[in-house]
Amino acid sequence: MQLSARTTPRRTAYALVLAAVLTFVSGGCGAEEPTTDHPAPAVDLGKLDVGNYDTNPRQLGAVKSLEQARIIEAERLGNFVPVPRDIDPRFAYSNPFIATVFTDPKFALGRIMAVDRFAEAAPDFVAGFQAFGRTVEGPRGIDLMNAVMIFPDEQKAADAAVALERVDYEASDRNTTVAIPKYPAAHAHWQPNQQSIGSWYATGKFVVYTWIYDYLKIFLEKVDLPTLVALVQKSLDTVVPSISKFNPTPPDKLMSLPIDLDGMLNRTIARPKEDAWLNPPGAYNARTALHFVNDPTGTLRDIEKAGADRYADNGVELYRARDAAAAETLRQDIGRLTKRFKKADSPAELPAAECREYIGRGNLAIRFYCSVSYDRYAAFSASHQLLDAQQRIAAEYTLLVNAR
Repeated sequence: MQLSARTTPRRTAYALVLAAVLTFVSGGCGAEEPTTDHPAPAVDLGKLDVGNYDTNPRQLGAVKSLEQARIIEAERLGNFVPVPRDIDPRFAYSNPFIATVFTDPKFALGRIMAVDRFAEAAPDFVAGFQAFGRTVEGPRGIDLMNAVMIFPDEQKAADAAVALERVDYEASDRNTTVAIPKYPAAHAHWQPNQQSIGSWYATGKFVVYTWIYDYLKIFLEKVDLPTLVALVQKSLDTVVPSISKFNPTPPDKLMSLPIDLDGMLNRTIARPKEDAWLNPPGAYNARTALHFVNDPTGTLRDIEKAGADRYADNGVELYRARDAAAAETLRQDIGRLTKRFKKADSPAELPAAECREYIGRGNLAIRFYCSVSYDRYAAFSASHQLLDAQQRIAAEYTLLVNAR
């Protein structure tokens, strides 16, 4: 995930035993300040100010509740859900105010789909993962969203697709049915005076809800249904074969799911309860981080350059790179200074870490960010207070050393 100016989203109601997460918006681009390679000095861990953060590695084991199992299943699914830029490179931005991992649809879909009857229409819903893309920053271009929802079997998924479209259709007397020729089993509708469309398509044990909203055409009071239908088809062309590679966990095996992936969460400090959050803690393939950033193109370039294969988000963000040199390069690339940031003080006794302060115009943005690398790992912290950002990254460095 590109470490950038974060916003503070509303708190969700996940009954997860782990704490909270922050979600990101872009820090923007601009002239980069050069970095200078230098040998990392020896660090006396006992002198680091780690605040109240626990620096001992944890063995998280299997899930502790069915709700947590559903969340882990959604995170596993996320590794197979394409980002919108994979569908069409125009969708180069994201929306930081929508939950990506969800078991309660109102936090992910409540603004774009009628969810008051969701439980009635889809009583067997397991979990979902949402991919959201925009052609420009903010609500001025075209939004494309795909929410992939898991069901226990193919019939229940097919039934849910029909029922979910029906209850959304019935929410407005202006809705009109639309056919998706390439996917005749899709159930879709739009409002003829508005350049937007919703489509529900069952494939295997999944329902793919595709939503498109064209702010500019709506502002200009123009409509173009063939363009909307073509984009729904193009989206499904990418999403359907990708999610077919994911094998959902049988319902009777959910409670055996491991919480962690390759020890990534084991190597991250836990989130304070005070953190604002939309998504629960999670460990993913590195490329899945693109779902949580506002600049997936730039982030993809950085993680591919570093050969990163794993990513985790908890009290800090953590990437596992090809080797130690690649991890330091990734730290420099993601934590670089741009015109929206200025340099801030590094944590005491940890000169290998670097911090920066957001000076852009985002009035909800988190102000301070720090980064450090150790071995194959690059870590990033963020906080409204510089001391807290420093303590997080110092604690994370200590934990990485302790987890060797």
